Amino acid sequence: MRPTKVFYWAALLAGIVPLTGTVAKEIAAQGPAALVMVVSKEGNSLDSISKGDAKKLLLGLTNTWSNGQKVVVVLRPQQSGERAQVLQKICGMTEAEYTRYEMQVMFTGHTAAKVQEAPTAAAVKSFVKANPGAVGFLHEADLDKELKVLLTVE
Repeated sequence: MRPTKVFYWAALLAGIVPLTGTVAKEIAAQGPAALVMVVSKEGNSLDSISKGDAKKLLLGLTNTWSNGQKVVVVLRPQQSGERAQVLQKICGMTEAEYTRYEMQVMFTGHTAAKVQEAPTAAAVKSFVKANPGAVGFLHEADLDKELKVLLTVE
């Protein structure tokens, strides 16, 4: 065997070279549960929301629910996979683009979305349950009976 092949196989076995092809796709398919947009069942009459309306909430274009209650969006911290997935799949933005958008909105005197950061899924759940106007994003596996799913992030 040539030295480069030996190095490749050793690196692959050591986990240095990322997996590609069918194996990587199978691993990705077994990945974490889908993200869902949730609200507290208490005090929220909505049963679903469109992706477009979710985008308006995240961008601050809509600041209140239909009953006049203020919306507070709860996201995981910057650099978290959940936050990146939400921003990409709902807003079509990276974290940098979202940050630029927020700065531009503030600079022009408009209102940006009121975003609260929560370090863990448990913190997202607690905040959403304690604040009837709050909306958060969780993995389906983190749901409980006190939360209502408005949208599945796909």
